[in-house]
Amino acid sequence: MPKGTGKRAPPRAPKGAPKEPPRTEPEVAPAPGTRFEELFSEVLQASFATLSSVSRVQKRPWGAIFVAPDYPAVPEANMAWVERLPKSGIGQVVLELDSATRSQGISFRHIEFADPEAAHAAQGALIEMGFEPRRFLAMVRLGVSTCIRNPDLQVREVDTPEEWEVFEAILSELAAEFGDSEEVARETIERHRARLPKLKERVYMGLFGGEGAGIATLVPRARLAYVAEVGTRPKFRRRGVARTLVEEVSNLGQQMGIPYVGLMTSWDNEAARTLYTSLGYQAVGERRGFHKA
Repeated sequence: MPKGTGKRAPPRAPKGAPKEPPRTEPEVAPAPGTRFEELFSEVLQASFATLSSVSRVQKRPWGAIFVAPDYPAVPEANMAWVERLPKSGIGQVVLELDSATRSQGISFRHIEFADPEAAHAAQGALIEMGFEPRRFLAMVRLGVSTCIRNPDLQVREVDTPEEWEVFEAILSELAAEFGDSEEVARETIERHRARLPKLKERVYMGLFGGEGAGIATLVPRARLAYVAEVGTRPKFRRRGVARTLVEEVSNLGQQMGIPYVGLMTSWDNEAARTLYTSLGYQAVGERRGFHKA
C-alpha cells in the first residue's frame, strides 16, 4: 500500500468468525529429485522478495542494489544483494552502493551475499573496510514437530484496527530491545505496512488472556511459504509463544497447498535454531552479510 494511507490488510473472515488456523502436523519430505540446493534457492528467492519488496531495485551484473527513499534508516531496505563477485572485486560493489545510497543521505552500508563462497572470498577485504560480518541459516520444514504447543496461547490472524495497533506496538517493543533507534523502529513499522499487500503477507499474533504476547508472519509463494517475522515480547518468553506461533503458521502454509515452509535465522541464535529443529526444520544453506554503521 502507498505510504501514509493508513490502510491495513482486509479481513479474511466475517466478523465474529473463528480466526485460528487449523491444527495439524503434516510431515514433509523433499519431492523426488529435489535437492537441498534447490530448497536453499527457494528460501533465498523468498528472502530477496521480502527484503526488496518496497525498495527500488537496481539490477547489476553481480546482483542488485536496493534503495528505499521512504525508509532511509532501515538497512534491509537499502543495501547490495551480491550473487557473484565482479571480476574487479568487492570494491566495485561497495563503490556502486556508495553512489546509490549517498544521494539519499544514507550513511550506513549493508551488503548481503546469496553465495556464501563469494562472501567468504570477500570477507577479508570488507572487514578491512570496517564492515562487520553476519551469518544467517536458511531452514526448511521437512520433518515432524516434536514441540508441545502452549494450549493457553490463542493464535489469531490480525485484521482489526485494534489488533494492528497491538501488533505494531509489539514490533516497536522488539525493535527497542534489539537496540534500534526510534527512527529505525518507526520506519520499520511503516515499511512493514507498505509491504503487506505486495507480498500478500499474513500476520498472526499470540495472546495470553487477550494480551498480545508474540507475532509471526507468513509470505505465501508458489513453492515455499516464508516465515518472515517471529518475535516474543520479553515478559512472555519461556512460555512457548514462539514455538506455538511458528508451528501454527508452518501448518497453515502447508494447508494452503504450498510444498514447503522456510525461514532465515541468525547463525548465532542457538536457542532459535534448536527451536526450529524441534519443529521439523532442517538447515539447507546459509546467507552471509556485512554491515558498516
